Amino acid sequence: MKKRIASLLAALALCLTLLPMAAFAEDAVGAAQSSRTVITTVDELMQFAADVNAGAYDSKTDAVVSLESDLDLSGKTWTSIGCADNDANVPHFFSGKFYGNGHTISNLDFSSTYGNILYESLGFFGYIENAEISGLTVQGSVNATGSRKYSDFGSIVGASNKSTIRDCVSDISFTNSDNYLDGSIGLCGFAMDSTFEHCQSKGSISVTRTDNGVASLNVGGIVGYAGGTSEIRYCVNTADIEVCANSIGGIAGSLGSGNPSITNCYSIGKLTVLGKPSGGNTGGIVGMINGNTPIKHCYFAGEIDLTNYGVTTPPYKRLGGLVGKVASGTPVFENNYYTATENVASCGTSTFAADTAEAIDSMKTPEFYDKLTQNGGDYRFNPNGTPLLPGPKYTVTFTVSPAELTNVVITANGQTLTNGSIDLEAGVYPVTVTADNCEPFSADITITADTATHAQTLTLTYKPADYTAVDAAIAKAGALNRDDYTDFSAVDAAINAVDRSKNITQQADVDAMAKDIEDAIAALVVKPTATPAPTEAPTAAPTPAPAAPAATAEPQPTATAAPTATPAPVVTATPQPPVTIPQTGDSMNVTLLFALALCSGAALGLAAHKKNRS
Repeated sequence: MKKRIASLLAALALCLTLLPMAAFAEDAVGAAQSSRTVITTVDELMQFAADVNAGAYDSKTDAVVSLESDLDLSGKTWTSIGCADNDANVPHFFSGKFYGNGHTISNLDFSSTYGNILYESLGFFGYIENAEISGLTVQGSVNATGSRKYSDFGSIVGASNKSTIRDCVSDISFTNSDNYLDGSIGLCGFAMDSTFEHCQSKGSISVTRTDNGVASLNVGGIVGYAGGTSEIRYCVNTADIEVCANSIGGIAGSLGSGNPSITNCYSIGKLTVLGKPSGGNTGGIVGMINGNTPIKHCYFAGEIDLTNYGVTTPPYKRLGGLVGKVASGTPVFENNYYTATENVASCGTSTFAADTAEAIDSMKTPEFYDKLTQNGGDYRFNPNGTPLLPGPKYTVTFTVSPAELTNVVITANGQTLTNGSIDLEAGVYPVTVTADNCEPFSADITITADTATHAQTLTLTYKPADYTAVDAAIAKAGALNRDDYTDFSAVDAAINAVDRSKNITQQADVDAMAKDIEDAIAALVVKPTATPAPTEAPTAAPTPAPAAPAATAEPQPTATAAPTATPAPVVTATPQPPVTIPQTGDSMNVTLLFALALCSGAALGLAAHKKNRS
């Protein structure tokens, strides 16, 4: 127990250090409920496999693993993800989602590990349960030397329970000669209650014996053995199959109880029939059926080679163009076709007719395509061969940014979306988006198996704001003569504050810019008009009183007795107006005024003196 806990902790710590994109959502007690693992290198892939087999992914049904590059495993010994122990128990397995994203794991060699453990599940994944595997191609080989124990081998997964394998490709060369093999072989070896859709088997499968003995194998291009509610739909096999085995089919080796179904599938790989009269059930689509299995809208258009068949006397009770043998139940056959071959019926069990024989060339015509599709088959016309299946469709979701947009209308591939998503095959598609206040958006998107292309974010651009009022206000300011105003700086500041990056949702801000300019213009103060100062007449200086005439010396009389002097009359001076200093702003010389006043007084005195003398 301590060792197991320590390994779990070590594995978890390694995941955290090697996988920086892992995201964990914790519940109330802090246990990690989800994780995302990104794989870009061989070392990261090997570590992921080791972690699963150490129990780090036990019960993690919400785990997501994303393969984000092609990886070459040349020289690496591969241990299946979810492998069996020596007692054929699988204590740890994967139950999450593995997205191959269209990438390829190449040069994977299973030769040294195939059939070493009894009841082993072997493949890229050994055993999965409640898992989903998609978008993955596995290319490699198995060269089985020596007799091997019972093994469920699948290039994608050895054994699948309650799981889905979608859009996966098996490109495996499986060879064995004169060694006894037991078990099942296919893209998936053994399947119970599982779904396979849009998968393809390529490469080749060859299990031969010189004694023409029958190996105890179920061999199918897609599934070796499928039981329960398993469904196989939209799958194709192009691998050549040459096998001595119990049950061999282009799509499925054997269909067990529970009524598994096959719909819209075809096989065009060459089918070389081997075996003895006592064994070997071989069919273009299914080797053997047990139950009320429905097989609908399928065709086999490969060559049937009977040159090495150990049965020489028809009818061939274990060989059919569609089904080798119906062991039990009442299968339902509808709208199926197979390569017309002499003495080969649609079903080796003569009581069942599994539909119609067609020449290979006729299955390449428009008439055959019409017949196949008008009766319910879902195919594409192929001008260069037999009808093709539609490609896998991926649910593509669209997120429009900014999130607050209103009246958003998304059209993808000419279809208007009602719930923000659409199912599209891989390809390039036109997308348009309209929304209130936004410029129309259009672009081409590329959809592939890569899950990153299944979530599209479309960023719209708002229409620009209307700057008409701002431009008018700026023009108005430009028409003014700034020299006519005391201060033009407020107008300049308002103009310089204009931000031309605003969009239509910010129109109020733009309108405020225009108002700021208008307000600044309205607040301008006109400079006062310069009025010239009035011209003042110079103040006339007072006319000075005339200077008193110089006294003329008169001859003095001979001194005689002076007569008695008559008293001079008192002369009353005429009142003079007070001297007013003009307030003209000019300075008046006070000394001059005083001198003038003295002169005036002297003149008056002299005049009085003359009068007295006279």
